[in-house]
Amino acid sequence: MRVVRCCVPPRNVFLGHLPPSLQNTKRAWFTDTLDDVNGVARTIGTMTQSAVNLGHDMTVLVSRHELKVKGFPIKNFPPVGEFELPEYELQKLTFPPLLDMIDYIEREKFTECIISTPGPVGLTAIAAARLLGLKTSGIYHTDFPQYVRILTEDDLMETLMWKFMYWFYAQMDLVYVNSEFYRQCWIERGIAPEKLEILPRGLDTDLFHHKHRSADFWRKRGAKHPVLLYVGRISKEKELKFLAELVLALQERGQKLDLAVVGEGPFEPEMKEMLPGAIFTGVLRGAELGRAYASADLFMFPSTTDTFGNVVIEALSSALPVFVSDQGGPKELIRSPEHGRVLPANQLEPWVEAVTGFLREPYSLEQRVRVAEEVQAERNWDRAFEEFWQRSL
Repeated sequence: MRVVRCCVPPRNVFLGHLPPSLQNTKRAWFTDTLDDVNGVARTIGTMTQSAVNLGHDMTVLVSRHELKVKGFPIKNFPPVGEFELPEYELQKLTFPPLLDMIDYIEREKFTECIISTPGPVGLTAIAAARLLGLKTSGIYHTDFPQYVRILTEDDLMETLMWKFMYWFYAQMDLVYVNSEFYRQCWIERGIAPEKLEILPRGLDTDLFHHKHRSADFWRKRGAKHPVLLYVGRISKEKELKFLAELVLALQERGQKLDLAVVGEGPFEPEMKEMLPGAIFTGVLRGAELGRAYASADLFMFPSTTDTFGNVVIEALSSALPVFVSDQGGPKELIRSPEHGRVLPANQLEPWVEAVTGFLREPYSLEQRVRVAEEVQAERNWDRAFEEFWQRSL
């Protein structure tokens, strides 16, 4: 059986470069989620497409009964078992065939395992890497301990999840996080700073663009006032109960506004009951999603559990101001008052005052377009992926 060194040595001081046999040129990206509607799946799909565009040898390894995603290299292993996650009935965890997956990794001569999720597929990747002596890079996409705390309201479960997360990511040669906030969190948890990197990110600047703004888009769906938009999973960990309470408080104070919610999830029935006048579109994709962003007036993202916030960047690129909480990664994306506001998490009055002030004096279109152009200039998926690829050479 082939064995590859786990840690690539520094560049040879005599040759000035690594010999071909030691270059890290073929990688497998492991994930428990790929065709689900979430930021992790979207990031993996977009990054892998950039790998294809740039001619890099990378394959996504997943284990699903059915897989709808196409267009880039994927190896799907039919699972030997499956179960639904509590509060995540639209997403399932599957158990891959361990030996088949390890055999495939060895035969294909991958030199690095990129691991996005700490589920059964991610655990299989760790086992394979240890057995075959491969380098491992982990990506901390999701704040699972926070999710567990919110969904279970059990401090012990949160503590146990932190212990598992540390055990999982501490085994990696390199760990990518989505923000400096989470980099510091992991340093405080005991992971060495030199093992932590910020994951480069890009953006579909054609899809998320102010040119898609349509005055009729939300009007046709029942909007009569300025539209406050939320895009994402409709679940408790996104602090959507707080968002509903905020909208009710604004309306009680006479503010004229419409809340639009794009997405689906377990909290949707309760949220609809709290806000019978809100607009719920379900999941939107492609051009419809682009128009939804560009046609709204203010993006609301009170989540305290997101490590990055793809939707925040998509909103800013669509010339849409954004209000976020001061916990988690999204706050780092609001770099000036023209981007929006960073507000105290779950504190109603500051949010009411901020939204009221915005509705009274909304940002000019000129301001919004200037911010959008700045965001678009910074983010290119192919450039982001190339930076990601070169860091491991």
